[in-house]
Amino acid sequence: MTNFSKTRAELLPLLEQAEKKRKTYRFFLFANSLFLLAVLLLGISIPLIFYLFSSFLPAWTLDINSDKLPYLSPQLIMLLFWGLFFVFMTVSNKAKAKYVKIEKEILKTFIAKIASSFNYHENKQINGKNIVDSELLSPQGIRFNKNKGTNSIYNLTHGLLSGKVGQTKITMGAVKTLSSNPYSYFLYFPLVNYLYLTITYIRPWFFKKYTFEQVGSSFLGMFAVMEFNKNFTGKTIILPDSMEKRIGYLAKTFQSLNLNDNQLVNLEDTEFENEFVVYSSDQIEARYILSPLLMQRITHLKNKIDKPIMLSFKNNKLYIAIHHPYGFLRLDEGENLIESNALELLYEDIVTAIDIVEDLNLNTKIWKKESFTKSV
Repeated sequence: MTNFSKTRAELLPLLEQAEKKRKTYRFFLFANSLFLLAVLLLGISIPLIFYLFSSFLPAWTLDINSDKLPYLSPQLIMLLFWGLFFVFMTVSNKAKAKYVKIEKEILKTFIAKIASSFNYHENKQINGKNIVDSELLSPQGIRFNKNKGTNSIYNLTHGLLSGKVGQTKITMGAVKTLSSNPYSYFLYFPLVNYLYLTITYIRPWFFKKYTFEQVGSSFLGMFAVMEFNKNFTGKTIILPDSMEKRIGYLAKTFQSLNLNDNQLVNLEDTEFENEFVVYSSDQIEARYILSPLLMQRITHLKNKIDKPIMLSFKNNKLYIAIHHPYGFLRLDEGENLIESNALELLYEDIVTAIDIVEDLNLNTKIWKKESFTKSV
């Protein structure tokens, strides 16, 4: 690793250019968000006002043929509104393209200095098949389209890092997914769809953990594929155990009501069990993979990253997905690139991802993988 302060100083001219383009892009992004919020809020409030307070409204507001406002007909207002919205959207897309172009220049230079043994592919991506194979990013973590010829998940962003740590190959990339939702049929009900979209666009304005980059996605962050040092035939999936923290012991009862071919695995490591829930196609194999030492390392990794983390062991590989609120291999667009620690956060994201191999001790027995044989 190179000296970070020196690298930052060398990148300062590019960061200054990027900051100017970031401000322009964010201005139009906010404007577009306000336009959409206005449409959604008006779509909810106007019908409610007319329904609840029609007896208090002037008669001309209920008369579609009224000539009280001849120059402000609803059709003209909507035409002006949507015309302005599409102008802002077009300018916003152009501004974003200029910002992303210089951001990629910064990334190429930055990665070459801090991780010279890794290759950065700005136009490549983790494809949908790898994501589906991992069984991590489905709506409930373990449910997928039974038609194997169809990808139910699509990666909407680019950016890939590949290389080796010791003798372990690792490929990690930026992922932004859209996937089928088991509850999406609720959005066909009137008002529910408006409420859902309104909440989606309002949250980034008031809650820091929700960002504009996340809008429209089911997962935003880092996805990695790496070799594992044990052979296995089944699959074991590790997900954040948010239910356990909310309702305690009863969570295990609900989690055990799993209708797939995966079984809930109860393990002896209390700290690990408090953080994660484990499903596997084979209870014995799951315990073979998740040794006490590995469970400790996974718990330590989660505490170190301090972000939601998911893992799956399948096809003799380890898949990892880590949520990042502003995306992986990206500068935090919500912060001033000169005055904030956006570059430091990018550095931490990349170094932490590369260090996963050492954190989980994946180089151990890499030349002679341990094999799992079920006793009969």
